[in-house]
Amino acid sequence: MNPNEASERIQIHRITEPFEEQARAVVLKGLEERFGFIDPKYNPDLKSIVLSYSGQRAVFLVGIYKDRVICTGAVSMEALSVGRVERMSVLKEYRRTGVAKGMIHSLESWAKENGYQQLVLETNNDWQSSIDFYKNRRYSIYLNDGKCSHFVKELV
Repeated sequence: MNPNEASERIQIHRITEPFEEQARAVVLKGLEERFGFIDPKYNPDLKSIVLSYSGQRAVFLVGIYKDRVICTGAVSMEALSVGRVERMSVLKEYRRTGVAKGMIHSLESWAKENGYQQLVLETNNDWQSSIDFYKNRRYSIYLNDGKCSHFVKELV
């Protein structure tokens, strides 16, 4: 695969039922790679992604490349003007190709269009590649609780 091909040809859009199973698999595969196991009790939103993120102030996006979900990302409401980025995941073979940049850009654009002024997120301190990714996208750490780094980005 040409490293830039996926990022140039990826189609990012709101999840629909035909892509729900693939999206669930992408998220769970990423969690298993990071944690070494999957605990279903921490992932109730993945039982029905379409339903879980169907609210007016929430979105779950999928990145489709060659009819396959290769990345995911979501925004949910944290507070009236604050959205929470979650469920960012990219299949291992597509990492470092630019698809995550496309996904976070799409999530930020959606958040702005839907009235959010800030986005927050958190990632484990052990996941240096994720920390670097968000820092490079101008997210700032506002809290490190010893286990996770908590980020914020102003959208206005």
